[in-house]
Amino acid sequence: MANRNGQPSNAEIAAQALRYIDEQGLDGFSMRKFAEYVGIPVMTISNRFGSKEALLKEALSCMLAETSIDKVSGESWSDDLRRVARMHRRMALAHPGAFPLFLSVPAYEEPMLAYTSRVFATHEGQGLPEDMPAVFLSVMHSFLSGFQLAESFENQPSEEDRAKLADPASPTSRVFPLFNEQSFERNLDIIIAGLAAQYHLPLQ
Repeated sequence: MANRNGQPSNAEIAAQALRYIDEQGLDGFSMRKFAEYVGIPVMTISNRFGSKEALLKEALSCMLAETSIDKVSGESWSDDLRRVARMHRRMALAHPGAFPLFLSVPAYEEPMLAYTSRVFATHEGQGLPEDMPAVFLSVMHSFLSGFQLAESFENQPSEEDRAKLADPASPTSRVFPLFNEQSFERNLDIIIAGLAAQYHLPLQ
């Protein structure tokens, strides 16, 4: 929604920043280039957000807002992990260029802090040990982030890699694809079974 002067609101600018990063990548982002992209003076953007880092956090907020992480009554801890993990993967696939933003902000800073709190809240009432949400976060964050960066890269092979994939004699063709929906679900099964065994949690 535009402000009273007809200029884009901060929320609209942040959404445009997310779109720009998806198109151009995070490494190439600068306030000057983005200002040219949206047709807004760079000083206006700087005055609105204060810094490049603040604008990037607002773009991350836009990306996180696309996920609907709410507690589901009666959901088991394992079903909860699967549901949130699948939503996380969908977010990463929808924003391959911007997903590294998710890794650039620590869990104790906003907007990641609010996002993490939402995830923790889904485990309330599941009868888990008090420290289990933090254990889940540590394990799942490591798995999801690594898997999704690899999946994003694998979905955008270079011309040279495409040639290797098309050659049945190439070792590359025999191991591809390692990162897709089927392997994601398999790895998720392994992690959940491991957590259940390690911490004596019920599998429902």
